[in-house]
Amino acid sequence: MKILVTGASGFVGRRFLEMAPASWEIICLGRSNIDYDDVKWVECDLSSKESSKIAADVLADKEFDVIVHLAAFVPKKTIEDSLEKCKEGNIDGTINLLTYFGKKAKKIIIGSTVEVYDKTKISGPITEDNVVSGSSYYSSTKIASEVIVQSFAQKNNKELTILRFSIMYGGYDPIARAIPNFIRAAKSGDNLTINGPLVLRDYVHIDDVASSIICAVNSAGAGVINIGTGRGVSIKETAESIIKSMRSSSCINIISDSGGCNIVIDISKAESLLDYHPKVFFPDKINEMGDLYENCK
Repeated sequence: MKILVTGASGFVGRRFLEMAPASWEIICLGRSNIDYDDVKWVECDLSSKESSKIAADVLADKEFDVIVHLAAFVPKKTIEDSLEKCKEGNIDGTINLLTYFGKKAKKIIIGSTVEVYDKTKISGPITEDNVVSGSSYYSSTKIASEVIVQSFAQKNNKELTILRFSIMYGGYDPIARAIPNFIRAAKSGDNLTINGPLVLRDYVHIDDVASSIICAVNSAGAGVINIGTGRGVSIKETAESIIKSMRSSSCINIISDSGGCNIVIDISKAESLLDYHPKVFFPDKINEMGDLYENCK
């Protein structure tokens, strides 16, 4: 199996490389070198046409079974939701990848997010048929990148799988999501501040995210697929579990009973089409995650 991977230095990409079968021939495109045995790295800034063309010249004689597109601009904090950066990382990067490398592969897999869904119009578990609507520059540009890849795949007769990941956790997560924030607070002995204590979240561990990509590589193109656990955990239960796991003296401060919409994923399509079955369920592996936050007390 010959695979071209983007975003290999990121949160998802690194774990995917660590879990990928040794028999796969993997080439990574990116700005940061990947120091893994048996993995070739080609320098490329996909947001730049010039850089993408240079990388394409380096790989001119290569063909691939699969492209796994994980490169993206993900704001680490809400205030970093920049239109320009999201466009460059999510739209321009996708267009350049397809322009210079898309026709060199039989199948394309891209990583997306459940942030694309209009959660205000969802009453139960989120299915792939639910309405999408960008509520941020990040989610809007991820929707755009999905549509661009869908059009490319249709025009060029490529198999396509779009993996919409639920709320990820595990490892050293650089994004300011609830779980990393709660861990930092609990390890420092600070109180955990929450909104919407009964609001549900479907947390998917990074190991299962990587496993879903491997499943997609080994399966036929499946279209849009939600990746989560199918289980909801309340915000209050999340905070309580982390305080307990960190053996912290922190308390919970509830600011408001309103905290947004539930995010619980219907994974039946992933189970049937990809043979994907999550193995890690929150709060599994929270202790491992806590050990990595060296800047915390």
